[in-house]
Amino acid sequence: MKEQIDLSGDVALVTGAAGGIGSAVAEELAKEGATTVVTDVSVEEGTAVAADLDESYDATVVFRQLDVSDYDACETVIGEVVEEFGSIDVLVNVAAGGLRDHGSLKPFYETTPDDWQIQFDVTFRGPVNTTHAAIQHMMEQESGAIVNFISEAHKGQERGDDKLYASSKGGVAVFTKALSREIGEFGIRINGISPAATHTPATTELIEKHGDRMLKNYALNRLGQPEDSAYMAVFLASDAADWVTGQVISVNGGYS
Repeated sequence: MKEQIDLSGDVALVTGAAGGIGSAVAEELAKEGATTVVTDVSVEEGTAVAADLDESYDATVVFRQLDVSDYDACETVIGEVVEEFGSIDVLVNVAAGGLRDHGSLKPFYETTPDDWQIQFDVTFRGPVNTTHAAIQHMMEQESGAIVNFISEAHKGQERGDDKLYASSKGGVAVFTKALSREIGEFGIRINGISPAATHTPATTELIEKHGDRMLKNYALNRLGQPEDSAYMAVFLASDAADWVTGQVISVNGGYS
């Protein structure tokens, strides 16, 4: 099993990797030997994450600034990664954004079209942009693994969820399942990870206010840590998951 998890020789790109789940994913990929490209819109934080991981593990880790809502930028960065390192074997889409990041979980009737655009551009179009750019190279390689981070919010079970965020994540879930049937013939796998509430900088305020109430919904009586999802991402990126595609896997501590 250990040999199947080994990612030595693979090149992985992680979006939204300047902190939270994204940086945890980048760290676990680097631990397993993958050349890891940390990407984010935040240059200072992303550069610091990449430098720390590059120093800590026996793997090359670099930072590239990337706004996933910009298709041309996605195409350029991924092309440069392939040119520099020879391939792109793993793509992990963690980047998301919109109202949640700004602490304004407004009711839908108080939102504006500008709010919708912010959410859809990053949370939905982001992984679509990077996936489209990456599979051009993966098809030539006849191999590749894509992992899209979704959210248990996409199931629409919580009254307080940001409806635009939940809808965007729902779109990514359907996109993941539908695309798997198209790209499987090229040896490319695509799966989703759907975490429940996880301790990250983006959720700190929410958990501080509602954490005790939220715990009642979790069979394991704790909320998630970034590493919980990162371990699943490494599994799905590795040869150990060679016969797994088109799945959205909940990492949720028994959330109900």
